[in-house]
Amino acid sequence: MRTIAVVNQKGGCAKTITAINLAAFLARAGRRVLLVDMDPQGHSTLGLLTGSAPPSRTMYDVLAPGADGKRASLQDIARPVRENLDLAPADILLSALPEVLAGVAGREDVLAGAFAGLHDDYDYVVVDCPPNVGLLTFNALKGCSEAIVPMDPSFFALHGIGKVFETFDLLARKTGHEIAARVLVTLYSGRAAFSKAILEEIRTHLSGRHFATTIRYSIKLAEAASHGVPIADYCRHCAGFEDYQALATEVLQQEAAMGARGRVAIDGRKDRAGLAHRPLAPSPPAVTKDGVVFTVAARDAHRVQLAGDFNDWVADGSEMEPMGEVWVKIVKLPPGRYRYRYVVDGQWQSDPLNSVAEPSPFGGNDSLFVLPNAATQ
Repeated sequence: MRTIAVVNQKGGCAKTITAINLAAFLARAGRRVLLVDMDPQGHSTLGLLTGSAPPSRTMYDVLAPGADGKRASLQDIARPVRENLDLAPADILLSALPEVLAGVAGREDVLAGAFAGLHDDYDYVVVDCPPNVGLLTFNALKGCSEAIVPMDPSFFALHGIGKVFETFDLLARKTGHEIAARVLVTLYSGRAAFSKAILEEIRTHLSGRHFATTIRYSIKLAEAASHGVPIADYCRHCAGFEDYQALATEVLQQEAAMGARGRVAIDGRKDRAGLAHRPLAPSPPAVTKDGVVFTVAARDAHRVQLAGDFNDWVADGSEMEPMGEVWVKIVKLPPGRYRYRYVVDGQWQSDPLNSVAEPSPFGGNDSLFVLPNAATQ
């Protein structure tokens, strides 16, 4: 039985969409699959049981002892939702688990114990983790031998991915439990140069630790979840169907490469540390889903600020953050034409990597960039 945690402490990265659709496509391939919802928000439950009566028993009953001191089994609460696919639902009660189990010895191993009771009931267990690192996530990681880390191609996601792998390393050091983890790029538009650059960063620094499949952005995926069905039951002629089918195929192909230990082998461990602290190379302003990313190299600077017509040329209060030799600031801006400069230790300068500039009425040159409407991008 393969146990796979779908985990990322960052929200908004299509974690639940990935858990639902990977489980569904594995089931369509003839594998017996249990999808375990470990998120108190119950999004996997909502995404598969929309319109159904609320479950009477949930993962809370599996993880928290009842009045008689006994816990329910996963078989007790599992609900069939598709052929070969069962769901272990969750609801807001799960948020009380850390308090309920406070001080209890072995509280991080409760889910692993529940998995041990499954015997040969399933070929795959897919766990949808909450968007944080806490008792629920550690239970999921201790119970699973593999992890999929969905990552949207954004600036914050790139610099946060190293922290996710640090969590896996901490788990291995403290408990001896190692997880074979791979990154899955999600919500990929492919239109923005910045998104392409992030994808290249992943391929370079996580060689052997990322999926070849990339999940493209598709509104059909969100629509399918709102209807309580996987994408395969909602729309078969869209990017979401093609990409999650490809992901399931890639996961299934790993079966042939699994050794006698029954575990997936992961290469490229030495490269992953580069993502934890390595900044992006400086570039002209880049348009991302988080906003416009301004970056400038200022190795020995003590203070760098951003000033432009979008903040009335007031540098104070517009501090940039140092990330190694590169200083970064993300600004939410509406479409338009903008002039800007960097202020490095009090010295005003145009962007050395942006060749588009025009003379300033105050002397020197202002750098220029145009933020187009989404419809024209």
